Amino acid sequence: MSLPWGRAVALGCAVAAAGFALSWAGAATGITPSVLPAPQLKVGKAQADLCPTPAASKALADQGVTLGAQSPAVMANVGGRTCVRMPLTRGEFAMDLSAGSVPADGGVTFTKSTGRTLSFTEVEFNFGTRKADGRATIEGTSAGTRASTSATTPAGTSSGRARAAQQRIDLLTLDFQLDKTKVDLTRGTAEGAASLGLGRGGGNALKDAFGTSPLPAEGTVFDATAGGDVSQAAQSLSYALLP
Repeated sequence: MSLPWGRAVALGCAVAAAGFALSWAGAATGITPSVLPAPQLKVGKAQADLCPTPAASKALADQGVTLGAQSPAVMANVGGRTCVRMPLTRGEFAMDLSAGSVPADGGVTFTKSTGRTLSFTEVEFNFGTRKADGRATIEGTSAGTRASTSATTPAGTSSGRARAAQQRIDLLTLDFQLDKTKVDLTRGTAEGAASLGLGRGGGNALKDAFGTSPLPAEGTVFDATAGGDVSQAAQSLSYALLP
């Protein structure tokens, strides 16, 4: 018995949408689809927590450097760890984490006991390059030394004034943990995790600010988790699956 044309089309669309969604539900856990492009998810109201590893926390403390947050980012207690919580209110990314970019609001600060501060601001997480780039700003005088200059900071500025990077630099590296990526298409939510290492630009900025970097050049310096609302592509797929 043949189905009426309208019902046949609706059924076909539902089957296609179901296959599409299931294909990329697998991709979110590391299974790569062979044909369909990854749905694009737009970030709504979300946040990222950057928690220093125990080794990074010890290294900062040993050099008298305190981790802080620049508003609207805040400090937060996450599982007993003191972390920087950065709001995520825009940007979009592919569901398989292969492309896209998500900027963060606020910034991460490092302050020496002498009062010298380095800020990482305008941070943007780039999924394609697996890097977080942004700008580095140094404020305050360095005890007993002249303010240094390098590719990350402009020459000819006063040591007592803020010195900001003229160009965006790679602050951190990203290593996504696909097994911790979860996307709920019906609710329009997503969460994930990543290990953050120190980028070359971030390392140079720390050396400029404090003489030596208080964070290791290799390995994980922040354990990052993120979660919140996503819309558009995820929402449209969930609607297609509804009866």
